[in-house]
Amino acid sequence: MIFVFNLFVPFYFLAFSFFVDSNSNNIPQKYHFDGKYGLYVSIEGDHYQVHWLTSAPEEGYLMTHAGKEELGLYSTPKSIIHKVRIPLLDQPMDIDFGSPSGGNGQITIVPTYKRDAYEFKGVDSVYVLGDTHGNFEEVVQILQNSKLIDKNHQWIGESAHLVFLGDILDRGMDALRLTWFIYELEQSAAQHGGQIHLILGNHEIMVMSNDLRYVSAKEQQVANMHQVSYQQLYHPTRSVLGRWLSTKPAALKIDEILFAHGGIIMGSSLKSFNDRAYDYTQTPLFSHLMEQPFDSVSFSQVERKEQKDYLYDSFGPFWFRGYVQTDTLGSYLDAILLNNKAKLHVVGHTTVPSIASLYKGKLIATNVPKAGTEMLLLTKSKRSKYHRFRINLFGEVVVL
Repeated sequence: MIFVFNLFVPFYFLAFSFFVDSNSNNIPQKYHFDGKYGLYVSIEGDHYQVHWLTSAPEEGYLMTHAGKEELGLYSTPKSIIHKVRIPLLDQPMDIDFGSPSGGNGQITIVPTYKRDAYEFKGVDSVYVLGDTHGNFEEVVQILQNSKLIDKNHQWIGESAHLVFLGDILDRGMDALRLTWFIYELEQSAAQHGGQIHLILGNHEIMVMSNDLRYVSAKEQQVANMHQVSYQQLYHPTRSVLGRWLSTKPAALKIDEILFAHGGIIMGSSLKSFNDRAYDYTQTPLFSHLMEQPFDSVSFSQVERKEQKDYLYDSFGPFWFRGYVQTDTLGSYLDAILLNNKAKLHVVGHTTVPSIASLYKGKLIATNVPKAGTEMLLLTKSKRSKYHRFRINLFGEVVVL
């Protein structure tokens, strides 16, 4: 048995125990930090470092398996802050962690090396969630009520595809938990005949490049308790979640539907958008891009300007709002659809009161004020035309 020692910090325990939020009914609500709400897995050479939190200061445990083979059993000293260093495997590894009184979790870590594909054909049903911003409970509720996941968060949507249109991070209280949920759901859907797609939004780019303006106080507290900067939870090469996020596309096409977080108005191909975004996230500069002050000794100012001009461009796929804010860009939208052999563009980012069809049905905007409470459904008929529906939090379906 291997013991990995942690320091018990009283300040963090006080924050963990008493840090509360109030909902619209002014009912105090305790923040969740244990289990996957506070799980952070870093990559350090040929090892993972697993960090987790527990709701009471007690001994922690961690067990690892690969298939039916038990790989290791570890314990940690009495604390609310725990970490264990385990070997990195070139195959999926199951990790069980927690403490005797609760806050336990299980996660399957899958080695991430390949970029996600960004073009798919022959899909009959496509569900789309716009910006979800850490609203874990709402996302689970709408997916359960739409019969896409069961009570154990396992995929039951058969061959359907589910698209998250980016901005799963920032603003909300449970961004880390939501990210682990999507990470796991991707595996579950693949095992049961479905497909999960996550497109990068501007807030994923911001967090990974160290622009932390919109991190919620509760989520920042998770990083504080682990004694790392918040960006380290999603570092694009040195964390499991960051490495996974960096494989995600900037734009996606399913049959004749084009997806992007903000919207595409420039003439580049999907391959160009996605290659450029991926190449930038893999550079050492990217994780320092928005640091203040910027380290111009270690990194090139010219390269920094190049990355910022693309990743933070208001006319780029992560930030563009023009299609939703005006109704005068029809010729540009037509050109983009023609250039990409598409008939419909679906976007998030810019808020609309409810999921809306714009530009005579050529564009659908999905980012609603309460993140995660409405979902778009597109189902294909025999003539390859998609029927359009809006689904609310309770699973009620109406024609769009």
